[in-house]
Formats: sequence, C-alpha cells, structure tokens
Amino acid sequence: MTLRIDRCGWTTVQDLGRPGFAHLGVPHSGAVDRASFQLANRLVGNHPNAAMFETLGGLRITALRDTIAVITGAECEATVDGQPVRRCASFPLGNGSRLVIDRPLVGARIYVAISGGIIGTPLLGSLSHDTLSGIVPLRVVNGKHVEIGDEHGAATSLDIPLSPNIHQSVQVMPGVHHEMFTRDDVARFMQGRWCVSTTSNRVGVRLSGVTLNSVNSGEHESFPLVRGAIQVTPGDEVVIMLADHPTTGGYPVIGVVHPDDVDRVAQLAAGSEVRFA
Repeated sequence: MTLRIDRCGWTTVQDLGRPGFAHLGVPHSGAVDRASFQLANRLVGNHPNAAMFETLGGLRITALRDTIAVITGAECEATVDGQPVRRCASFPLGNGSRLVIDRPLVGARIYVAISGGIIGTPLLGSLSHDTLSGIVPLRVVNGKHVEIGDEHGAATSLDIPLSPNIHQSVQVMPGVHHEMFTRDDVARFMQGRWCVSTTSNRVGVRLSGVTLNSVNSGEHESFPLVRGAIQVTPGDEVVIMLADHPTTGGYPVIGVVHPDDVDRVAQLAAGSEVRFA
C-alpha cells in the first residue's frame, strides 16, 4: 500500500470512464473536467487514462513511500507538511509526508494525480466511481489504504499554473427538442441570467432563474442523452448533463453545450452566474 486516506472530504477516484455500455443503461462516467484530468496525468508522467482523485476539497492523504504528485483544476490551497505547493507543477511527496487539499477558491473540482496512478480492480473496464449507477470499484473513505502503480514517465511542470477555464458565457447548440419551444422561450433561455444551484453534482449542473412558459416543456418519451445536453424540467429548472448523466431522459432538451465548453461548466461553483451564447 502506498497512500493512506486520512480524511476523504468529497472525493472519488476517476479515470476517463467506461464508454460503450449506454445500451445497458450504464453511464460513461469518468472525470467531469476531462481537460484538467488529462493535464494532471501528462504533468505527472502517467498514462493518459491513469486513475486519480477528483475532489471538491477536504482531502488529506499520507504517502507511505516516496512519490510525485500534481494538482490541477480548481484553484485551492494545498500544502505538503504545512508548506504550500503550486498547482500544475509536479512536487515530491516523501514517505510519511501529508498532502492537504482545502476547499476550492476558484472553480469547483480539483484533480490530484500520483505518479503511477491509482490501481485497483476495474468494473466494466474502469475505476471510475459512478454516482448515478452506484458502480464503485474503489471507494474513498477515511483510513483506507490505496495502491499506486509503477512510475510511467518523467514528471514536469507548467511555468504558469492554468486557472480553471471558467466563463459566464457558455456556447450552446440547438437541442433535439429546440423547435418544441416558443420563440419567446428560446429568447428567454438564451438571454436570461442563470444561477448554479447547490444541488448540482456529477450527474449535472442545475440552473435556475428564468421562467419558460412553453406548453411543450412537459415530459416526453424516453430518448438518448449525451454529455452537455440541457434538459428543461417542469419546474423551469435547467440541468446540464455531466459525466454521470443517465443514458436516457424524458424531459425536453432545448440545447446542447458545445463540447469545448463542457469542462468549463464542470468547474462552475454553486452561486455562479451563467449565460448562454
């Protein structure tokens, strides 16, 4: 065993997920902010799909052998044995050293990659914790010991840390039910100011703030959903589907977030304001 979880906080183990099982009702899952996930593995010298910690903060881990780590994603306060460490830069984690990740300051999700990656017994080819289906190959709990693989490649650092790619304006393409909404509702949807709800999670980012009057916004026959799909519920709540989204849905999809912007949606913290473009 090479790591001990002293305090788990709000943390899961994630890789790039388990594609190819939607026909069985199993979500893709995997890292919510894929760009930050891939950057962390690249900087620590891991295989692109190596599993790591995805956390909302409150994570405390102790290394049980010398290793190297990298932190990407949301801006946060992080220390090793009380000394600050820089994001997007590889740093040594000595035997017995304690890494502390506090809550995000800017953004929502933090990625912690360890050289060699987290290893375990995959389920359907992945170590990702799927919060919707309850597929948990490796649960992160206080006191748990976690195995890390052999070092894969050389670690490196960015000269300037990348801040999470957060922007109030999110690019949207028409959804499959776009024409079922009235012009006025589409205009309100696109021009309105939306606020991220505290009930947002890995399944989806929930937004509120605009009333849509369309009579077509009720429930429909179940149909396939994709990452970034924007559903409108009967209560005028808008939900942007993320990594653990269901494979099918019954609420109308007014739009789909452009693939380039889904990662930035994943970093929107509760209370953030969002506008569509």
